[in-house]
Amino acid sequence: MKRKYMSSWGLAFAEEREMRKLEKMAKQGWHLEKFAPLGYSLVKGEPADVQYSLDYRTRPDEEYFEMFASSGWEHVTSTGDEIHIFKGHPGARPIYSDRETMVTKYATEERTMGRAALTLLIVWLGLWIIMQLDWSSVMATALLMVHLLITIGLIFTGLPYLGFLAKRKRMKRDS
Repeated sequence: MKRKYMSSWGLAFAEEREMRKLEKMAKQGWHLEKFAPLGYSLVKGEPADVQYSLDYRTRPDEEYFEMFASSGWEHVTSTGDEIHIFKGHPGARPIYSDRETMVTKYATEERTMGRAALTLLIVWLGLWIIMQLDWSSVMATALLMVHLLITIGLIFTGLPYLGFLAKRKRMKRDS
């Protein structure tokens, strides 16, 4: 089975754009299989006219997926037991049909990412202060490596937080 990788711009920043790109790929016969590191894994198949939609739900139950199925949406893949992508035929009723539920969707993700980013920022600052002390070269290197890992975590939580914040504020302003 042929597979292809599609990179992601980040769901917090380009959700609609990414779903449209997945739809375009499906028309070319490349169908979403699963999330991949920093993108998606696509599998070759017959061209199809579908639409994709994204939802966030932590630890969803069977009823959650049944609700989407009854509205014409098929679950395709999930990541982290929190981010779920569904596909439906072009006329399927949108998962979120009003602005208020969309704002709630993004506000929930904004809070989740914001908490994680704030925690990492506090740890990052504390570690930076500790790094200012006089340490042996081995310990200084170890602290620097941990600091680097925390920086990466801060980027992967802080940027989505800012993306969801901007998206939610834009939606509220436009309504």
